[in-house]
Amino acid sequence: MSNVAVKDPKPQLPPAEIRRLWVSDMPKFRDHLLRLDPNSRHSRFGGGMSDDFVAHYAENCFGKGDLVFGAICDGHLVGAAELRSNEAIWAEQAPYKRHVHAEAAFSVEEDYRRRGIGEQLFRRIETAASNHGVETIEIVCMPDNIGMIRLAAKFKAQFTFEENAYTGRLTARRPTAFTMLNEVAHDVADFTAAIFDMQLRALTGHVP
Repeated sequence: MSNVAVKDPKPQLPPAEIRRLWVSDMPKFRDHLLRLDPNSRHSRFGGGMSDDFVAHYAENCFGKGDLVFGAICDGHLVGAAELRSNEAIWAEQAPYKRHVHAEAAFSVEEDYRRRGIGEQLFRRIETAASNHGVETIEIVCMPDNIGMIRLAAKFKAQFTFEENAYTGRLTARRPTAFTMLNEVAHDVADFTAAIFDMQLRALTGHVP
């Protein structure tokens, strides 16, 4: 009989729910960023930022030029994707205009990587960018962030080395009636989920 130890595979986790985050979700988003391990925090922010910096950053991520999506697994926010622009307006009633530029950023907690969460978040970001007139999406990452570079490359992002960091750029596809209606449906469902979650936290006393 062989005495070779068999390494246990990663435990099975429930699939992540990908949805848009709203202001009421800010505490979950903040706590997710604060839970990032030191290497992940360095990759996400380009340096070892303090907890105060990260918390302040999260509190300012839900303005009119910001769009945030989250990956929720078993009630916990374990990944996030941000699309930020000085030109785009994410309100559904905003006039559509092309040639807008936006910057995307991603974060997934260590225990939830290599499960397709980053790719799901990227697809939501790409669709939202397309529907709101964003033509060019930029992703800035550190040279050692191989995972992010590989993920963006799947979506045909072209990277160049600029000022000690890599910048990937990809052109968002033009929207269709289907993609725009689909996003509206997603937003309604996501907003309802956020309200339900906020009420649940209030009932259980988990209000920050």
